[in-house]
Amino acid sequence: MFDLSDMKQTIQDLLDAQVRLWAGLAFMALAMVSIQYDEVIAPNVERVSDGWSMAATDFSRRLSSFTL
Repeated sequence: MFDLSDMKQTIQDLLDAQVRLWAGLAFMALAMVSIQYDEVIAPNVERVSDGWSMAATDFSRRLSSFTL
């Protein structure tokens, strides 16, 4: 005969397995997104950041030349 506590334990074990499965899949997806960010997006962001930095440096030099 199938006991109620055995059924509860079986359901809990299945739920635990599902949670571990979905957590593992989420971790793999986040890892792939992180790798793509490092390879594709980050170099372009660095180039834009360097452009803004050079423009700010140029602007500060021009501004300081007007005040002297």
